[in-house]
Amino acid sequence: MPMIPQARKQPGQARSRHVVAAILEAAARILEREGYAGLTTNKAAELAGVGIGSLYQYFPNKQALVAALHGRHGEETLTTAREALRLSAGLPWRAQLECLVSACLRLHLAAPGLHRVLEREWPQFDLPPAFNPLDAALLDCVAEWLAGCGLPAERAPRLLRMADSLIHGLALEDAPDEAELTRCVAAGLAAYLTLPRQGPEIST
Repeated sequence: MPMIPQARKQPGQARSRHVVAAILEAAARILEREGYAGLTTNKAAELAGVGIGSLYQYFPNKQALVAALHGRHGEETLTTAREALRLSAGLPWRAQLECLVSACLRLHLAAPGLHRVLEREWPQFDLPPAFNPLDAALLDCVAEWLAGCGLPAERAPRLLRMADSLIHGLALEDAPDEAELTRCVAAGLAAYLTLPRQGPEIST
């Protein structure tokens, strides 16, 4: 497994989980406003309203904070995808796909500065798909949806890579048009899903 900065320990009790959540939210807000250079553990602790010693119980440095924010983003993406598919169930698959894309775009557009740091400056602090249980769960979710729609479930891995590239490539530009981006990304993904099958799917 690649060397990813790790938290010192995981919170067990409700109070400690609240402390960690507050620290990560503070770090996210600093990254959104000031970028990676502006993030320090002292700033994150102060904004979270906790002592620096409490922060160091869980995070040895700011790199571990960024790695933890990658994990939080993975959890948010999985929750967002599942909820979008739940809410759009029963619609034609193209409409479901557009709902899914729209929800994921909104997630990124809510904090574009944060996602620029995570996806463009420090992507190496994210677990690669082969080692990431959240990526595996998202892949299973999308494959199950495709199969339920009568679409080729074996295209789920490449569909997710395409969606990831398009959303991160387009949503992080200055002042994007959410409605236009949703249509463009959804149309591109739909075109891929309706390509004629010409043998086994090639993983890239």
